[in-house]
Amino acid sequence: MKLAVGALNIRLHPHSPELYDEYLQAIYGLRMPVRIRGDRFGMITLLDRRGAEKGLITGYLRTFTKIDPKSRWFDENSLDDADPDLLRQISIPANAHPNSSAFRFGINIQKHLLTFEQYSGGRQLTPRSAEVIFRALSDERAIVDRFGSVKISILQDRASLDRIFTLRRLKSVRFIIDRPNPDIWGDDLEGQIDNQLAAAHAQRIEVAYTAPPGGSLQETPSLRRLGTAALTNGEIEARGYNGDGHVRISTRDSPRVDQTRYDPEVESEATAFDRLRRGMEANQG
Repeated sequence: MKLAVGALNIRLHPHSPELYDEYLQAIYGLRMPVRIRGDRFGMITLLDRRGAEKGLITGYLRTFTKIDPKSRWFDENSLDDADPDLLRQISIPANAHPNSSAFRFGINIQKHLLTFEQYSGGRQLTPRSAEVIFRALSDERAIVDRFGSVKISILQDRASLDRIFTLRRLKSVRFIIDRPNPDIWGDDLEGQIDNQLAAAHAQRIEVAYTAPPGGSLQETPSLRRLGTAALTNGEIEARGYNGDGHVRISTRDSPRVDQTRYDPEVESEATAFDRLRRGMEANQG
C-alpha cells in the first residue's frame, strides 16, 4: 500500500507548546466546515490530546461534498433537467454529506509542524487544500482575537531550492519570509532578520537579488540559509535560463511530499503514518 504525507508549518506568537495546544482545541471547537473549492468542504473531526504532554497531538481531517438542494439536477435518463416530481422524491438530511474521506494528521507542538496524510488508499488531500482548511479556521474572528495572526506555510521541497541554484543563468531570486518563531533561527543572519521584523512590527520580509545584465547570481552560504528558511516560513521565486530557455521557479509549486509503501499485514496505516511523520519532523526545512 502507498502512503504519502505533506506538512504545514504553523506559527503563533508568543511561542510555547501550551499555546499550540490551546489553539488546536480552539479551532477544533469551532466545529466549522470550510469550503476548499466549489462544493468540496473540509473540517477537523477528531482531536486526540492524549500525547500532548509528550509534545504530540493527533486527529483527523475529513473532506466531503456539500450538496446545494436548490441547484439544478440532471436526469441521465431524460438527458435533461430533472423533473420536479422526481426531485420531490429526494430526501437528504441537512447534516449528511456524500463523498467523504478521512485523513490523519499529527502536530508536534514543540516544532509546530503539522504532518497530514496527503495520499492513502486512493484518497488525496493536497497541501494546498490542507492549508486552506487551517487558514480559514485561523482567520475566524474568535481565533484572531484570542491568538492574533496565525502564520501558516506549506513545507516545500528542498529540491526546488537546488533547482534554482543550478540554473545555467540565475537572473533574479526573491525570498519571502514570514516572521517565524525564535527557536527556528539558529545563526546571526537569521536572528537579525527576526529581530528586524519584531522591531518594525512587521509580519514578513522580502529580500530580492538581481544579477547585472548578462550576468548570473552565484550561490553563497547566506543565500542558502535564506532559502532554507523560506522553504519552511514563506516561499522563493526565481527567474533565469536553462538549456531550454527562460524559466520561472516558485517553490510553492513544489510542496514537500514524503511517501512510503507498507504491507498492511505487517504494519498498520497508523504506524506507517507515524513513521513518515517522524521522518518529516527530523528533516524539517
